[in-house]
Order: sequence, then C-alpha cells, then structure tokens
Amino acid sequence: MLLLVTLILGGAAVFYGLSRPSGLDAEKDKKTAAALEQAKAALIGYATGVSNFSANGRPGDLPCPDLNDSGSAWSPNCDSQPLRLGRLPWKELGLPDLRDGDGERLWYAVSSNFKSRTRTPCLTPGATGCLNSDTRGSITIRDPSGTVIHDGSNPDPYTPSGVIAVIFAPGAVLKRQGAGAVQDRTCTGGPCLPSGVCNINPPTLIEKCKSVNYLDVVTTVEDNADFSDGSNTNGFINGIVRDAAKNVIVNDRLLTITYNDLMPLLERRVAAETLNCLKIYADPPGVGRYPWATSDITTYSDSANTLFGRMPDSLSQTTASAPAMPSLWPLSCSREQGSWWTNWKEHMFYGVADAYKPGVGSPSCPTCLSVNPPSAAADKQVVVIVSGKRLAGQLRATSVQKQDLTNYLEPGNLVHPAFTKQPSNATFNDTVLYK
Repeated sequence: MLLLVTLILGGAAVFYGLSRPSGLDAEKDKKTAAALEQAKAALIGYATGVSNFSANGRPGDLPCPDLNDSGSAWSPNCDSQPLRLGRLPWKELGLPDLRDGDGERLWYAVSSNFKSRTRTPCLTPGATGCLNSDTRGSITIRDPSGTVIHDGSNPDPYTPSGVIAVIFAPGAVLKRQGAGAVQDRTCTGGPCLPSGVCNINPPTLIEKCKSVNYLDVVTTVEDNADFSDGSNTNGFINGIVRDAAKNVIVNDRLLTITYNDLMPLLERRVAAETLNCLKIYADPPGVGRYPWATSDITTYSDSANTLFGRMPDSLSQTTASAPAMPSLWPLSCSREQGSWWTNWKEHMFYGVADAYKPGVGSPSCPTCLSVNPPSAAADKQVVVIVSGKRLAGQLRATSVQKQDLTNYLEPGNLVHPAFTKQPSNATFNDTVLYK
C-alpha cells in the first residue's frame, strides 16, 4: 500500500522518496532534489546571516512564508498558524525562482519558535521568546507509512525532536483523498495580476494560492495543507504514498531543517561574534588586555579578579583595576548593535589568561590558557564557550541552577585555565573558540 524510500543527505534529517511512479523520469527527481537542497541551504544561511546580528535581528530567525505567490513574505507577521504555511519566499532568500521536477514552486512551513515576525521579546535571559541552544522546533513529521519520526510535542526535554522548518516540492496535481476532482491551480475565485500574483486579501481565497491545491492528505492520518505547532497529530507526511488501489495520494516531497541542521552552526556563529568583540576591545582600546568575566547572573556586571565565568555586560570593575582600559564594549561589536545578545548571554562563557587580565604593560604568554585537544600548549589568550542544549541531568530552570556551571558546561570546560574542544556527542556539546 505504501512506498517508502528514505534518503539521508549531508547528515540532515531528509526524507525524499527516490522511487517514483512509473512514467516519471530520473531528471525530475534530480531537479526536485536540487531545488530542495538549495532552498534548505538558503534558509540556514538566512538564520545564521549577518542581518540577524544587527539592530532588528535575532540569530536563528527564519522568514514568514509567501502567501500570494509573489516570491516574498506576504504578511507583516506570521503569528497565526495559517500564515506559517505557504510558498517559499525565494526573493527574500536571494534565490532564483526554484521549481520542482513538475515545474511547481516550492512550499514552506516554519515553526513558531523560529519565525522572524512577530517575535516575543527576549527581555531577560532564559525568558519566553529567547532563541538559543535550548530552543526547539515544534513541527511533527511522519514517514510514508504514517509513523511519527519527528515529534513536535517534544516529550523528552533533552532530545530535540520537532523540526524547525519544512520545505515541500508539491509535485503534479492529483486528486486528494475525499475530493471530487483533481487539484485546481488556476487563478479563479478572485483576481490575479499578469505576473500570477494572487491579488486579493487574503490571497488564499484564490485557488492558485490555496494549500489544498498543492499539498496532499492521507485521511485520518495527516493533511499536509495545514499543521499545528507542538502537536504530534497534526504535522506533515512525506510521499510517495499510495492507497490500496495503488493510486498515488501523496506526492509531496519534504526536506526538513532540524535542530541538528541549524543549531550547531548558529552556536558557532554566536561564539565567533563574541570572540570578535573581545578582539576589538583588546586591540587597541584595551591595550592588548581583556575584561574580567562575571559571576553575577543578576546584573551581568564584571566581577573583579574573575578570570572565568559568563561574558559581562558592564565593565566597571575592569576599569577600576586598570583605568586605561575602556569601561564600555566598542559600538562596532555586533552585541552592542541590537537586542540579540540577551537571547544568548545565559549560554555564553569566557575565560581570560592571567597574563591578559586587566592591568598594565604588554601581555605575553609564558603560561596562558590551553585548549586540548587540539593542543596541550598553554598559548591561548582567551577562550569563548557557547553551551549547547541541556544534556541528561543538566537543569536550567531556577536561579540556583543557572548559577551552577555544571548545568551548562561539560567537565573538560569547568576549570580555568585548561579547556577542551571536542566534536559534539551525547556527553559533550560545548562550542569552543579561542585566540
């Protein structure tokens, strides 16, 4: 009854059925696969891109869908779930007009936790609306047999399961289960511009812009024409799916963006932005030296004589120790240009070598920090660590738990001046950069 072929591409959670109904050639498959992969790369690039580290950005944000087939997000926000499913906003992503093997533009759905507009403000670290290593996707995905393979309800707090976004190749028209006719993709039910844009409010009143005319359904199992965030019963199902009579009832091809696709790249980008701010601070305004870290998660002000802790916001103790050092972060730092820093500051840790702490004179490294692997040499000036998602046993709910570094960092990164950098695995997920 069902045809299931699963392909894992590039280590990502990809569910693209390679076997096609007879009569459809391999070139269509190749074109569809290439379009989906190009769209996925562009979305990840958007989420980690420079604009999300600016005044109005939030690292990890993804655009709202295109509802009127213009190539751009139609609505000023995608707060309601119907607005989070539409065509891929290819113009906003800087893409060409991507098409699947049947000549159709791609469709796209985004999790509420990662939508760019409108976002809940991240007013304090760890609050609702903050997007960081502990943020999860909320969309459920089923394989062609109907089995849930990504659970948007995410019952396990330590294992991200729901996906962040889904890209669809809708394929050729077919008759949805329970429908009386094949899908209608014409510009009827309202005016369309010569360009094909659905020119009515809402555009989904026009057949050409209705999800049911592109996305398919397995009755009593899953309808791809809508979804609910955080639900394990209303997500999306990947094709090819056939009914008992061998008729194709789902030909939607899905490519997902999972936590593991996006978050490690995002954590590395956040670490790089933070390390860059430290470099700008030290050379030349900080006379080659770096500020104290903070042990105060209430004010995030620097703490005198603290060589390892979280990244500080205010630097009064640094200036008190060494008046020649700046009391403010440089305005050229991306962390000073917008509110994105609040999303990540709870997860940002920093260590400075004793030789490079606040003071006077030209610092050097007879004995500095070590990061091993890659090397036991004590020749590092500063280390920046972004803590990954909670691992088993780590708790981050209360202020006492937040103060305990063992709830964020792994054993090799808890004691100054020796640190470690390892590939992410079940017991280690710190992202470590250094100079």
